[in-house]
Amino acid sequence: MTHVVIGGVSHETNTFSPIRTDLPLFERRAFLRGKDVIEQSRGVSTALGGIVDAAEDRGWKMTPTLFASATPSGIVTREAYETIVGGLVQGITDAQPVDGVLLPLHGAMVAEEFDDGEGELLRRVREAVGPNVPVITVLDFHATLTPAIAAHADIVIGYETYPHIDPYQRGGEAVELMERLIAGEIKPVRTLRQVPMLTPLPPQFTWGPTPMNDLMQLSLQLEKEPGVLCIMLAGGFTYSDIPDSGVAVLVTADADQSVADRVADQLARACWDARERFLIGVTPVDEAIERLRASAQGPVVFADVADNPGAGASCDGTVILDALLNSGIDGVAFGIIADPESVDRAAEIGAGKRGTFQLGGKVDDLHGPTLQIEATVRSVGDVSFTNTGPMGRGALTRLGNTAVLEAGPHGEVEIVVTENRVQVLDPELFRAVGIPPEQRRALVVKSSVHFRAGFEPIATEIIEVDAPGLSSPNLFRFPFERVRRPIWPLDEGVEF
Repeated sequence: MTHVVIGGVSHETNTFSPIRTDLPLFERRAFLRGKDVIEQSRGVSTALGGIVDAAEDRGWKMTPTLFASATPSGIVTREAYETIVGGLVQGITDAQPVDGVLLPLHGAMVAEEFDDGEGELLRRVREAVGPNVPVITVLDFHATLTPAIAAHADIVIGYETYPHIDPYQRGGEAVELMERLIAGEIKPVRTLRQVPMLTPLPPQFTWGPTPMNDLMQLSLQLEKEPGVLCIMLAGGFTYSDIPDSGVAVLVTADADQSVADRVADQLARACWDARERFLIGVTPVDEAIERLRASAQGPVVFADVADNPGAGASCDGTVILDALLNSGIDGVAFGIIADPESVDRAAEIGAGKRGTFQLGGKVDDLHGPTLQIEATVRSVGDVSFTNTGPMGRGALTRLGNTAVLEAGPHGEVEIVVTENRVQVLDPELFRAVGIPPEQRRALVVKSSVHFRAGFEPIATEIIEVDAPGLSSPNLFRFPFERVRRPIWPLDEGVEF
């Protein structure tokens, strides 16, 4: 019987964020050990879920170690890193002998002392299992591909969609390739090409007439060429200010290094040639308000692309909320403001009663000021829900203690205020707090692209709004210090 060991860790590190990523942040979102790794992943639309289901379909023996995930935030503490990575590697060591190691990771984790969190993790795994045990990892589309990742994993598989609706399929692909590796049918060789370009998140959208969709279609076409096993085209995570950040390509071929080199060169060159298409504009707040005022029907979706907690922003930005409160427009649902103090205040006031709140703008001074507002507390309590949309279907999302506030003279704006920082990527979030999103004139979501998977089907219009924040598409707002230079678009005369 084939015996594999599974486990993983997921964190996307925004090095500009002041939020330290410690163990409690992982425990708040997901920290699974032993059999829970399998039981809570079975049938769930994640990479780990795809691995579990595909391995069970084959009758494989799986030894689970641990899986930990934290909402994107600042640098991972050394304690958290060593606890998670140390536990993962020890579990792999204890499981031996094994036929293979399957690890769904993220690929953009930065820890104290380790810029390349996953590269260091894979180095330790390789040291633990030796050179002959196959190691396959599945990475997020926003991974920072590094030489260490390419060196220590036999095969690297990446998500092919943004919004990420294919992780389950990529997990299944990892099992298929592991089966071929164990059988000795393939001998992977790899070529990494790092492209000297940073791209903001919104134009990395892989649906429709976008530059990244065109590049991804080319990648999928090249993947069908003889001798190619898989290709990872990584948009990279721009908000990690480390030397390896940027767009990258990793091609895995079967035994023939020249095939891997040629295909990687072709795709990397196509990325570079498309760079100007990634320079996009977003809509100023006042203009967005006027477009909403002129809209005949809703819901119109405002995407607060710069305060996306899924990219490490604070999720307590107030600039768009302030404009809406002053607009007089009704039927607006705002998701979300992460502000535990205001949730506690709502509990103190009580449901059905009105009070004063100091709302948002508390994590840093980059996402707008704290607003003093009068609001009625509609509800307050602990909220969790199961994702029903295309992303992470079946997975549990925990908002923590949550309040719904009705603000404005006549309760024109419903504000979802939460304990946890959560990206609004599933309309079920609004339904979970008693707000039917299809019935609102406008919905504000703190998300860069993921929201499109669930909200495009119900939106009459989507407006990407230019508010301040740590996931802003305007890269010139960020004080980059450590990314390799020169790099486009920060520098002129960059060559590739």
